[in-house]
Amino acid sequence: MSTLPWGLSALLIAVCISWISFRNDSRVIRKVVVEIDNQINNYFLDEADVLKLLTDGGEEKIVGANVENLSLKILENRLKNHKFVSNTEVSTDFQGNLFVSITQSKPIARILRQDGPGAYVSNIGQVLPLSEKYTARVVLLSGDYTRKLWLDNLEETPYGQQLLELLLYIDQDPFWKAQIAEVSINRNGDIRLYPQVTRQVVEFGKAENIEEKFKKLMIFYTRILPAKGWNTYDRVSLKYSNQIVCE
Repeated sequence: MSTLPWGLSALLIAVCISWISFRNDSRVIRKVVVEIDNQINNYFLDEADVLKLLTDGGEEKIVGANVENLSLKILENRLKNHKFVSNTEVSTDFQGNLFVSITQSKPIARILRQDGPGAYVSNIGQVLPLSEKYTARVVLLSGDYTRKLWLDNLEETPYGQQLLELLLYIDQDPFWKAQIAEVSINRNGDIRLYPQVTRQVVEFGKAENIEEKFKKLMIFYTRILPAKGWNTYDRVSLKYSNQIVCE
């Protein structure tokens, strides 16, 4: 078996690399392929929104642009700057396709405001604006304390982290997600829960000992109300350790 001299092999490799580089530099974008993850049933973004972000509001050409002149990092950053984009990847292939994959932010609560538009809270604690395209069915946040939620994302403050833990607990449990309609927070951070079905106001206290308090609330729903009657009590308090106070 004959072998090519080392110098000729190196030359062939260099030629191949140069040819691939030339092919890459001479490519133009012929098509933009957008994939938006809607597995969580959120539709805050559509393909038109993505194309608008990629082209910087129509100021820059994408289809027909030379690949050499496109910065995939810049395109990704344009998408990431949108509040409802949680993660994104942008890539190209040799056929001139620009692939855009987007994961949307997931709202888990909606902040109600009397003095202005509301907002969403995402599953990582970000405060997101409302959307004209889509309204998420999530638990409502009300009360005087919600004004403070506009100052920082929830993960940036100790109380916000506790509140986020509570909201995630509700969102991730099918029963509580269906049952809890509203979380009201007073200026001191004390929480009341308003259920969808039963009439009782639930005094939750601070956003701590969350699992223990929901276990007590489940006892109230499954043992106390069936025995005493569904309309017997107007209020149930979970604030006290090892106690369920009903009135």
